[in-house]
Amino acid sequence: MAGVTFSGLASGLDTQALIDATTAASRATRVQPDQKRVTDLEATNSAIEEVSKKLETLRSNLRAFTTLAGGGVSKTGFSSKESVVSAIATSAASNSSYSVTVNNLASNHTYSFDQTYASPETALQAGLNGGDPAGDRTVTFTIGTGAEMETVSVEATDGNFTIQNFVDAFNGQSTKARASLVNTGTTGSPAYKVVISSLYEGTEKGTIARTALGASLGALSSYSESAAADASVTVSGIGTITRSTNSIADIIPGVTLNLSALGSATVKVSEDVSSTTTKVQDMVDSFNELVSFLAENNKITRDETAKEVTNTFGPLATTRIDDNLLLNLRNAFASATATGGTAVAILADMGITTERDGTLKFDSTKLQEAISKEPSSVGALLNSLADTTATTGGTIDQYTRFNGLLGVTIDANKTTITDLNQRIADAEKQIAQQAENMKARYARLESLMSKLQSQQSSLTSALAGLK
Repeated sequence: MAGVTFSGLASGLDTQALIDATTAASRATRVQPDQKRVTDLEATNSAIEEVSKKLETLRSNLRAFTTLAGGGVSKTGFSSKESVVSAIATSAASNSSYSVTVNNLASNHTYSFDQTYASPETALQAGLNGGDPAGDRTVTFTIGTGAEMETVSVEATDGNFTIQNFVDAFNGQSTKARASLVNTGTTGSPAYKVVISSLYEGTEKGTIARTALGASLGALSSYSESAAADASVTVSGIGTITRSTNSIADIIPGVTLNLSALGSATVKVSEDVSSTTTKVQDMVDSFNELVSFLAENNKITRDETAKEVTNTFGPLATTRIDDNLLLNLRNAFASATATGGTAVAILADMGITTERDGTLKFDSTKLQEAISKEPSSVGALLNSLADTTATTGGTIDQYTRFNGLLGVTIDANKTTITDLNQRIADAEKQIAQQAENMKARYARLESLMSKLQSQQSSLTSALAGLK
């Protein structure tokens, strides 16, 4: 009987309206409450996922002050002659001044053959006989020394083996050097040379040596080279050091020296107040964004009409996971301390205070004053806060890690949503069956009423004929 609508012609009843009303009443009590709960739980999960993102942003900003990052206060490196040497300092560097002399720059090895060729498709060795012994047609190089040594052997097959073939064969074997073709002539009159250059500076990885040349490869017998060299730098109080690179990070703790030219310069390390201020501001901003988001999504709106009162709950208003999170973060900020100083002991001493709405207020001028007075205390304070909140196993990690508190809450909500959707589907099926049963009963009622009305009409006619 599905799809049939009854008008109640015999009974005078609007049977379809009765069915619709009954179905609507059933859905109102059995389906719609569960549908609303599914919608609410999905909104809660979306809000929790956004909380997780904001926590990751906060943790990223806090990590700038962790022990692993070098500490709380940023440092800057200054060079009196940037054209000779520049310096990059991490938070782990100590304030100091060094006289630096660059004696030699690290360089790679370049190996250039003197023979020139008209095009990349020119034969490497004119008239090469492919029947010659393989050793007579092979050139071998070593790149690097000791444990870093790599051997590359290129075998020219015959007179059709081109200089481009040589370059491709070399590059297919080597990870420490590259062969290329360089046009030393002009566009109209090209003169290509085969050039091999190491990819690393310094003698350990960058040295190239031709160790064997086949008797049939006379074209490769003549060459010029620029040998690999190590960097040499003299630092006051430390001495003369050689390294294989021009970027040296293991002489002065926390400082990377980038060598550019021979000469001398003074390198100084000091607090980078501007960078530290920016990092603290970023941390405060990300904390405040989290607090504001939680406040907005925890709101309960009360709507009153003449007959009823309706409370509308924000996505996070029915869960306490975010309340516990915020409480733990606030405790971490409140308990961060620095010992040993006199002017800076708590966050308020460096310009970070709490507003009535739970957000943080940052006075950058006060931070700058604190750094000028007690930079070590400021650094220790920020370091203490960051190590407590932003490291593995810290306050934030407990919530955002795999199977952390936020993830467990989301998964539990998803399980509930699955169960609710199944219950909704079952209820919808039962309500639909109920409607079909009602249609069948009303159809039988209409049929019976129609027969009775027909019998009444016949009886009335018969009685009228007896008069």
